[in-house]
Amino acid sequence: MIKVAICDDDKQICSKLIAIVKEYFADIGRPVWVAEFTSGLKLLKANIRFDVIFLDIDMPGLNGIETAKKLRNWDVNSKIVYVTNYSKYASCAYKVHAFDYVEKPVRENRIFNVLKEVIHYLDNSIEKQKFAFTTEKGVLTLELDDIYYFEYMSRRVLINTSQGEYIATYSLKELYEKFNKYNFESPHKSFIINMLHIKRIKGFDILMENGGTIPLAQKRAVGFKAKFNDFLQSTFDKI
Repeated sequence: MIKVAICDDDKQICSKLIAIVKEYFADIGRPVWVAEFTSGLKLLKANIRFDVIFLDIDMPGLNGIETAKKLRNWDVNSKIVYVTNYSKYASCAYKVHAFDYVEKPVRENRIFNVLKEVIHYLDNSIEKQKFAFTTEKGVLTLELDDIYYFEYMSRRVLINTSQGEYIATYSLKELYEKFNKYNFESPHKSFIINMLHIKRIKGFDILMENGGTIPLAQKRAVGFKAKFNDFLQSTFDKI
């Protein structure tokens, strides 16, 4: 299912975009979930990864550019489409890694073309690699994006995932050797985390997208933060 967010302080614009998006997906026979937000702050507080976000630039309080910058601290994959009356913002939109730019008043055929491109990118992205784990509940197959972190406890490893938690008997060393090349890092001797799911780092706490908090060892803090910043930058360059 494709997840779409509409973020605009103008209720009429939101309603029109929602109707257009739903019509498009009905026409192509694909399931879609559309969520409406009337401010950038509400979008950020939702803490949801969307496939595409139609984001108004000129909003009171937190504008679209500021919203996108905060969003990119933990969501580096969503396709942001800026919607605005002001063509002067176009260059700014692309600087913060926008997928496209749409001027108001929005037109059905323009939105259809944007959605067509988004679907093309999603459908033709590199197939996600899957990994099999032997757990106490049997063999578990996961995509990398499904894994939040590994935690070593009582000579066993807890695998925290989007599907729940599982216990296995791997060592953190062998897991790190296997997953380090996929942007998994160890901020603490008892944890290996998927940097894709980091929401933000606050002091010596790593706040995860799923609501969890992972400790950041003081002696690893500088190196870990540098690797996380490198990860964000390398991901931005691909958007």
